[in-house]
Amino acid sequence: MSERKRNTVSRIHTEFAKQEELREKRLHNKKVSLYRNLAIMGTVFFLIMGTLVFTIINQHQVLKKEQQEQVALKKEKLEQKQYKKELDAQLVKLDDDDYIAKIVRKDLFLSKKGEKIFHLPEDSEDDEGIDLTENEKK
Repeated sequence: MSERKRNTVSRIHTEFAKQEELREKRLHNKKVSLYRNLAIMGTVFFLIMGTLVFTIINQHQVLKKEQQEQVALKKEKLEQKQYKKELDAQLVKLDDDDYIAKIVRKDLFLSKKGEKIFHLPEDSEDDEGIDLTENEKK
C-alpha cells in the first residue's frame, strides 16, 4: 500500500510551481553558460599567454645571437684598424727611396754599378748544431 501512495502523489500544477520550475531552468542554463564562457576565456587566455611566452623566448634567442655577432664585428673592426695602421706604416716606408732600394736589392737582386751580390743560403736546422767558430780556429 505504501507503494501505491507514492505513485499516486501527483504534482501540483499551479502557476507558482510553473514559474519556479522556469526560474530554476533559467538559473541552470545561466550556470551552464557561465561555465562554458569561462572555459572558452580560459582557453583563449592560455593560448595568448603561450604565444607571448614563445615570442619572448624567440626574441631572447635572436637578441643573444645578434649580441654575439656584434662582439665578432667589433673584434673584426679592431683587426681591420690594426691592419690599416700597418698598411699606413708600410706606405710611409715606401715613400722613402732608401727603403725601396733596399727591397729591390734584396728581392730582385738588382745592384748598383760595380756592386756584386752574393746570395747565401739560409741556415737550415741541420747547421744549427754545428759550431763554426771552432772549425775556423783549426
